[in-house]
Amino acid sequence: MGTEKKYSVIELAELLGVPRTTINDWLSKYSIYIDFTVQGKRRVYTDSSLAVLKEISGLRNSGMSSVDIEAELAKRHPVRAEPELPEAAPSSSVPQKDGEKVSHSSPPVAQDPAAKKENEFQLIAQRQSEELGKVIGETFQNMALRMEELERLNRAQNSRTKVWMGATAFVMVLLLTGAYFSYKQVMLFSRANTELKQEAVDTNQQLQMLHRQSIELVAGTKGFRDNIALLEKQLKEQQETFEKNINSVKQNFEKVQQEHQSRLSAEREKNSALLKMKEAELALEKEKFAAERLKFLRDMERMSSDNENIVNELKKKIEEQKTDEKKAVSPPVPAKPENTPGTVK
Repeated sequence: MGTEKKYSVIELAELLGVPRTTINDWLSKYSIYIDFTVQGKRRVYTDSSLAVLKEISGLRNSGMSSVDIEAELAKRHPVRAEPELPEAAPSSSVPQKDGEKVSHSSPPVAQDPAAKKENEFQLIAQRQSEELGKVIGETFQNMALRMEELERLNRAQNSRTKVWMGATAFVMVLLLTGAYFSYKQVMLFSRANTELKQEAVDTNQQLQMLHRQSIELVAGTKGFRDNIALLEKQLKEQQETFEKNINSVKQNFEKVQQEHQSRLSAEREKNSALLKMKEAELALEKEKFAAERLKFLRDMERMSSDNENIVNELKKKIEEQKTDEKKAVSPPVPAKPENTPGTVK
């Protein structure tokens, strides 16, 4: 037992998760089943004490009363005998050091089992009687305090009865109004609930119809997939044929384009040669036209010179005729000889 762990009241409360006052109450009520030792001026408890307190906590959590808990503990654990101090040996005659463990339990005394059991029952009956008397006393005390409180409240209530009556009447009117509107709301909710039920029936019918249609669609899915596969195959073949035609047309177009470019190149060269020939012919025509124009201008100059000569000759002939006519009409007058051009002496 020297190595057994010791617990204080605070440690027991922390381990069991209950208030310290509750632990103290249990230690007081069920002290005959709980072992303890004294260290200095305080009590400490062992693992067996912790186990008993855990049992008490479990029994209280299960809803058992204090009397039932004590009876259950009496069945499970032996009653710890209270120490009887000898009259000739006072407790102060033995010095104690701080921290020294002093057991409050006296050495076990050999007793008859029947007598021991009878003593245990007497102790239980005594504890129950004390507990019952304590509960009855507390109950009467609480009743007296409650009666005084009720009398005080009654006196205070008399001064406010009229106000409360008016407020009560107002509240009753409000409650009646609320009840009327609540009844209207309930009727509306009932009507809406009926409509919702009808809608639920209609929805259920529609769901059944949709279920049948889905079954039909599932049944026709295979044929639809076969048709899709056939269409995909035909589309692929058409695509290949179209690509072949496109390539053929493209090749023909390129061939025609090359031939057209070759023809255009040949025609361009031919037109270039013809243009050069036309330019040469035009140059020759220009030179011929210039020569003919020059000849024409020379002929015109010559004709102009001839015309002037002719005109001069005609003028001379006219003057000669005028002179001959004058000579024929009047006697000749001797005149000085003049050398005129074109006159024969």
